[in-house]
Amino acid sequence: MDTTTIAQRCAEAMYAKDAASQALGIRVDIPEGGRAVARMTVREDMVNGFDVCHGGLLFTLADTAFAFACNGYDDVTVAAAASIDFLRPARLGDELHALASEDYRGS
Repeated sequence: MDTTTIAQRCAEAMYAKDAASQALGIRVDIPEGGRAVARMTVREDMVNGFDVCHGGLLFTLADTAFAFACNGYDDVTVAAAASIDFLRPARLGDELHALASEDYRGS
């Protein structure tokens, strides 16, 4: 079985148990092993008092892409640290895409 197929099967198993991503409407695609694209549409219940998407939800989208990219080898991995830079606001109805790809896979 090739690495893309393994990664896609791992993603299917992960997503089936990922109640948080499902509740937020996050969808995940695995174009190849070590890469993931997470998508989310900003809903009314996701905007804060400034009428922009809550930063924690943006981080959740990015973290979801990261998790799916890292866990495509049938070995459970978790993050030790992460950070985010908010470049511009996301607004109601925006379709957001978070792209994650591994640069290095240590052993």
